[in-house]
Amino acid sequence: MNDIFGQELREIEEILGHTFGDTCHLLNALTRRSFWHENRESCREHKERLEFLGDAVLGLVIADILYQEFPEDEEGELQKKRASLVNRAALAQLMRQLGLSGFIRMGRGDEISGCRNRDSILADTLEALIAAVYLDGGFDRAAHMIQKHFYPMIRRCSTREGIDDCKSVLQERAQARLGITPTYEVVDQWGEEHQKTFSVAVYLGSEMAGLGTGKNKREAAQNAARQALIRMDQSFQARD
Repeated sequence: MNDIFGQELREIEEILGHTFGDTCHLLNALTRRSFWHENRESCREHKERLEFLGDAVLGLVIADILYQEFPEDEEGELQKKRASLVNRAALAQLMRQLGLSGFIRMGRGDEISGCRNRDSILADTLEALIAAVYLDGGFDRAAHMIQKHFYPMIRRCSTREGIDDCKSVLQERAQARLGITPTYEVVDQWGEEHQKTFSVAVYLGSEMAGLGTGKNKREAAQNAARQALIRMDQSFQARD
């Protein structure tokens, strides 16, 4: 969908939980450079600058929420929680859940090549939408929107299962993008029986995609999955 009219705008506003005073912010956030190139007479801007701003707003809000919600956590644990919430795969998954991918305005070439379903494009668009709400309604409105949509994931962070969400994200992404189910293998362990440290590798096919260590196999596998997600992000970003 490249032409967005009144009914569609209201639908997007309802999903986001914000009514725009200036809908240009919203339209810009949904506009890829490729669409802007093809429609310069009717299209003022594209979303790339908004992505930069939205990334900063999202990072600050999530950091503040985690700081307030988990007062007993050390810095390293807070960083793990933030990494499980703010990464390309998680943002893209949220965009799909919200049903917003169909509203992105992109050029014909992008549409034909399947860009609409790329994790990188979905994640970048969500960041741009956050920036649009921030510019239109201020920091409090943007923070409210982020908290509303990220709250289920933040709640999962209160449990070990929540932190282990990277394994689920990696499995969904690997199956969707590569047709592969990740496999895990304990490659090393050391220390005394009651204080062991484990090293776990995650494989995508025959290729080792990540390596993690932890106080138990579960934690090590989670860290391996997180490393694999980071590498996948870097790989697909290079292709984009």
